[in-house]
Amino acid sequence: MAEPGCETSSEESLSTKEPTAADPMSPKQKQPRHGGRCRGRSRGCHRLVCRRRRHCPDSFATYFSRLLKHVHEGLSLSQEAVSVMDSFIKEIFDRITEEACHLARFTKRSTITTRDIQTAVCLVLPGEIGKHAVSEAIKAVIRFYRRK
Repeated sequence: MAEPGCETSSEESLSTKEPTAADPMSPKQKQPRHGGRCRGRSRGCHRLVCRRRRHCPDSFATYFSRLLKHVHEGLSLSQEAVSVMDSFIKEIFDRITEEACHLARFTKRSTITTRDIQTAVCLVLPGEIGKHAVSEAIKAVIRFYRRK
């Protein structure tokens, strides 16, 4: 049950009960939400009910800055450079997924496997870059499973 000061859940607000004059919390009498925040945030509201993260658009901008910080400490990217890099990465991902889809169809399967993705990376990225990308991906997966 929600603590005092929190908004009601979607199930409670969708009830079929008609609002009455004696009902102090009828939907017509509720105050509008201010800024999308819970009114009782400081009182320890339930995290899932009151705290909602904003859905940011699909962008790799945060990852570019993190990677650049590891490679060159003092450098930064302009907005135009971030936009170009973002469109480049999205285009590469699209090509890899299309190639993996073609490989899955060719082998008459409805599921794209990791082997399809590895083969697609080697086919889309030329020469040594594809081999390097596959080896780095394998190392990243190994590190991920060691952490768990």
